[in-house]
Amino acid sequence: MIQKLSLFSLLLITSLVSASDDPELNLDGTPYVPPRLAGDSLAIKPLKKANDTDVNSIESMFSNGKIKGLIRYSTQYRDTAYHSLQSSLTPTSNKIQQYSAIGGYLGYETASYYNISLGATFYTAQKLGHNPDERIGLGGLNEDGGTANSYAVLGESYIKYQTQNNDIRVGRREMPNYRFVSLSNIRFSPITHQGATYERKVSKNLQLNFAYIDGQKDRNAETFVNMIQAARVQKSNIVGSYNPYNYDVGGNYIGSSKAMLMASAVFKEDTFSVEVWDYYISDFVNTLYLYGDYNIALSPTLTFTTAMQYAKQDNVGSRVAGDINSWFYGLKFQVASKKGITLFTSYNQVAYNENSYDGGTIFVRWGTPQMFNSFQVQDSETAGVKSYGAGVQFELGHMGIMPNTVIRFRYALYDMPDALNDSFAAQDRTEATFDLRYSFTKNDGFGIFTEMQGLSVQFRIAYDDYKTNYDFQSYKNLHGYDFNEVTSDFIDTRLYIDYLF
Repeated sequence: MIQKLSLFSLLLITSLVSASDDPELNLDGTPYVPPRLAGDSLAIKPLKKANDTDVNSIESMFSNGKIKGLIRYSTQYRDTAYHSLQSSLTPTSNKIQQYSAIGGYLGYETASYYNISLGATFYTAQKLGHNPDERIGLGGLNEDGGTANSYAVLGESYIKYQTQNNDIRVGRREMPNYRFVSLSNIRFSPITHQGATYERKVSKNLQLNFAYIDGQKDRNAETFVNMIQAARVQKSNIVGSYNPYNYDVGGNYIGSSKAMLMASAVFKEDTFSVEVWDYYISDFVNTLYLYGDYNIALSPTLTFTTAMQYAKQDNVGSRVAGDINSWFYGLKFQVASKKGITLFTSYNQVAYNENSYDGGTIFVRWGTPQMFNSFQVQDSETAGVKSYGAGVQFELGHMGIMPNTVIRFRYALYDMPDALNDSFAAQDRTEATFDLRYSFTKNDGFGIFTEMQGLSVQFRIAYDDYKTNYDFQSYKNLHGYDFNEVTSDFIDTRLYIDYLF
């Protein structure tokens, strides 16, 4: 596997060695910085400090604050075909899911007074167009009660103390930069969290992060839940001993509230970075996550990057979710040219362990899944999956082909555990994705998920093809699981029209 990835990376390098040795600039004169192609998230950065220096009164604190805002129209349409076991050609049924909404967010942060500032952000999504209740399930609108609902929520409300080397925040807010805890902003609104965080800049290269997080509001939710509920633990997936009174009749966790303790160290230099993260939820799970990358400048315009990741999850305490013993790792190789072309190939593998929760599936629902192959439809955290990914991004504005435009193509194979004896078997699938981003305000120097002022449009489509030529009857005879229909021909389209101010 490693040899195949290395060979493919060398082929990518060969395709780019003819790039010019002259340094490249964006049209606005700023240095061009090649992107890092990573998991899917429309990043919303936290507000910057309102002023370089403190104001000198409470009145000035509020009168000199800063406003952030986003007006967004977003729609998603997913059409999944199902086939009978007797035929892999003629669909027996289709399940259509969709939403269409307009809204966004409006936030305000005061100026700093004795290094202290206050902030709050209001999020809303209002139904616009066709939103039938029988087509819910995507999470773009609030779906409480089994219906498609508009929502409005105070997602951020915090106090911040910030100096040159220290950042302390208490309350509910966006937490975009804590790896497993992040925004996952791929529907209408981002995930926000509640608690206290402390960031300490130890040196130019080293930062320490600490957090106590006792609540999470999902992307389409109006309320905060504890961190076990946020992980979407289901009784039906539990392996080993546990207390059934912690779950309701639907299998949802209703036990005592649990918070997450987080600690990390992040070391970055020009050519490499190393990160160590740990997330601990008492009586539930501990997650250790390691990440590192190394950059090699092959020429003034060409950079080769290799990245590695590893995570380990284990049950702790009274094991409210039973036995948890799983891991995943990943490798990634990327070649980026300042001519506006970036290519990558990546590999992820998740443990398969029938003595662990859901066969070894990784808990990732506190933010954007960190797997390199977490593409548009997420399966990269599933038990036993081996995923192979590759992609290329063209910054057409920077290349002088089509102003204000970035496009990206990706392809992945998700090789699931599917042997007859595998209790947690699943269908293999492939995914091909296409992304297009057009900015009305910036010609180049931006990527698919770059935050930038003004109006932009993003269109995304994914085609997923599921393998159906299994001996499902033999599997049913062995495990007692009844397959009535199997999945095939999965189509997912998304549109975002954003105006950021």
